[in-house]
Amino acid sequence: MFTPLRFDSGKMETLPLAISQTVVKGDALEWASGYLQVGTTTSTDIRYVAMEDVTTDGSSHTTCLVLPVEGVEFEVGTDDVVSIVDRGTYADLATKATVNPDASSYDAFYITDYLGAAETSKTVRGHFVHALE
Repeated sequence: MFTPLRFDSGKMETLPLAISQTVVKGDALEWASGYLQVGTTTSTDIRYVAMEDVTTDGSSHTTCLVLPVEGVEFEVGTDDVVSIVDRGTYADLATKATVNPDASSYDAFYITDYLGAAETSKTVRGHFVHALE
């Protein structure tokens, strides 16, 4: 789960989700054909993090309370342990709610630090990186 740190709750907004989505609070979200969908391992442009749990059915676009990620630092779990060499590196998403510190093909997240002891920690801090427009 992406947990925002030091953010302005007044920036949250309600936006429509794509159909057939299961969104859990803290999931990374990206635009797809005018609707938000959960991020994947190939995501390059995460724009929001869900602030509530929402499930859409196969025919309607339910709305979800979301936080724009621009300028917000996050704590997030990883799919592998991290160390000092992971600081200052780009990472891909491992899932819609975790980061893969060992992959940087899509560079969706920038790691600024890790929490806990090196070589045993599976939590990092950082921010999302936006695709070039």
